[in-house]
Amino acid sequence: MNKTILPNFLIAGTAKCGTSSLHNYLAQHPQIFMSKAKEPRFITSQFTPFPLNGPGDHKVERWYIKRYDDYAKLFENANNAIAIGESSADTSYFYKGSIPVIKKYLGDPKIIIMLRNPVKRAFSAYQHLVRDNRETIPFAEALEKEPERIKNNWELIYHYTAVSKYYEPVKAFQENFSHVKIVLNEDLEKRPNETLKEIFEFLGVDPTVAVDTGVRHNMSGVPKSRWLHEFLFEGNTVRQVVRPLVRLFLSHEKRKKISQKILAGNLTPMEIDPEMKKKLAAVFKDDVQKLEGLLQKDLSGWLRV
Repeated sequence: MNKTILPNFLIAGTAKCGTSSLHNYLAQHPQIFMSKAKEPRFITSQFTPFPLNGPGDHKVERWYIKRYDDYAKLFENANNAIAIGESSADTSYFYKGSIPVIKKYLGDPKIIIMLRNPVKRAFSAYQHLVRDNRETIPFAEALEKEPERIKNNWELIYHYTAVSKYYEPVKAFQENFSHVKIVLNEDLEKRPNETLKEIFEFLGVDPTVAVDTGVRHNMSGVPKSRWLHEFLFEGNTVRQVVRPLVRLFLSHEKRKKISQKILAGNLTPMEIDPEMKKKLAAVFKDDVQKLEGLLQKDLSGWLRV
């Protein structure tokens, strides 16, 4: 009987902090195996109350891999990979439930948590939902409705300010796991090669391997062409006809790279209101300052407006 292969590291979050890009960069390393399903959410599926009730949440719910056997199948082709991982960006946010599940199934895996300027992260989450036609009200109004939405079990992408408070999740993961690496989204964007080298060293793989970081994944913004966006990311009839033909000529990685470049070119970033930016910076000030003390890292730039 073949031995069950499970992850020995997790990208545990945080949503809209560059987890999709990091997942795809790590997947290029020959000694790293990343699950093809980028966001299996098996860990949080073990305690999430279903159904999720926000607009479009029924589609997201289909992503959750809820059975252990199905989760294990994601890694059955890992073979001799040194580092085996998956990226579920909700794991760190729901730390109270996820930490016991991780310990039960995975023991003491290495943990990577990505963080980002909390104001930018919250607004990126809003733009993500506008992009996918799931958010139709102004940002300020959406923030007012956030507590009610959380109470009514809307998916975490709607938890704009709550997900942007990092101190408690990071502290909990550091206290419960032996190897936790915090990666700032700003570092991955500004110095990708150096940041990835540090991550490769953390994972125990060859740090000299070069990967293509020219494509940013899962970007947010307003689609210039709604039809093009839906063609790329929804199961419309035209895409169903075209997809088998494209597969004949392009590999999965090539298709993904092209679609992400088209996505980025089709998106127009939104601008956050300056007064709202100031208000949010004030909301996050205490959390950022506590995180600075925990990480022994200057994060004051996050609070400048």
